[in-house]
Amino acid sequence: MMKKAIVFAVAAAMALTACSGGEKTAEVAVESETTAAAQGTEAEKEAEKSVGQEEEPGKKVGVSLLNSTHVFYNNIQKSMDYTAGEMGWSVDFQDASGDANKQLSQVQDFITKKVDAIVIAPTNSAGSKSMVELADQAGIPVFTMDIKSDGDVVSHIATDNYKGGELAAQYLIENILTDKTGTAAVITYSEIESCVDREKGFTDYLEKNAPDIVVADIQNYSGDQQKAADVMQNMLLKYDNIDAVFCVGDPAAIGALSSITAAEKDTKIIGYDGNPEGIAEIKKGGNWVADVAQDPEAIGKTTMEAVEQYLNGTNPEKEILIAPYIIDASNAE
Repeated sequence: MMKKAIVFAVAAAMALTACSGGEKTAEVAVESETTAAAQGTEAEKEAEKSVGQEEEPGKKVGVSLLNSTHVFYNNIQKSMDYTAGEMGWSVDFQDASGDANKQLSQVQDFITKKVDAIVIAPTNSAGSKSMVELADQAGIPVFTMDIKSDGDVVSHIATDNYKGGELAAQYLIENILTDKTGTAAVITYSEIESCVDREKGFTDYLEKNAPDIVVADIQNYSGDQQKAADVMQNMLLKYDNIDAVFCVGDPAAIGALSSITAAEKDTKIIGYDGNPEGIAEIKKGGNWVADVAQDPEAIGKTTMEAVEQYLNGTNPEKEILIAPYIIDASNAE
């Protein structure tokens, strides 16, 4: 009897609910449950998708610079660091301080750290092959920047240094020795291939376009500013007159300027780099009349882009050259 009463009460309640619109409420409840279930499923899918597509940690690049005290390399480093930041990458910068053994140790350290790529500005073009081979054996791609290596790297990014030498010679002809006669000298950096390219671009252009301009002397300063001063002093003592000297780097030009000033000579200087100290001297209107300027920002950015291209599965060009340009009194500001 109790069971029948319960059944009757439930039936009555259902009937009452139906009359008061309960049927629609039930449908809404079912829909809500269905929607919640669907949303739950979607949330689970998104969570799974998020886990499956979790971003990989940013790549890490090891960079060994020839000399971090040089403003040119400072600017390259800033550009690389900024570009890496935009990529979400990190860069481990090391200063080789012009020491080949130190640079080798840095490359070995990069290999131990298992960086994704290595970039070097070799302290010496010849002999850097061993570093490249060590990285190759470890499966790490190597790129060179500014200075070439005798090893086989993925890509070399640098100023078009031969063209830079040509620009210096062209400036000499058009602005200093306009009658295409006179005496010139070169302070070079024989250990560094890019500097030799500058020297060769200069002498080749003069030989072709102004054969009566005699390149009386070419001496090596080995990247040492004081040695450049000594070299210039010896040249001024050795020759009665040197109309102009082409220095393959601004440190050489600074050294040469000190000796020319001390000797009270009128020898004109064409430097190479476009560093602030060179531009400041050009503005003074003295012996330092022009500079072949590089674009370190473009070199740094282009190097990082080449590394990114390679790590993404596409081979960059074997050699990427950045155009230089002349700075003189007309555009030094």
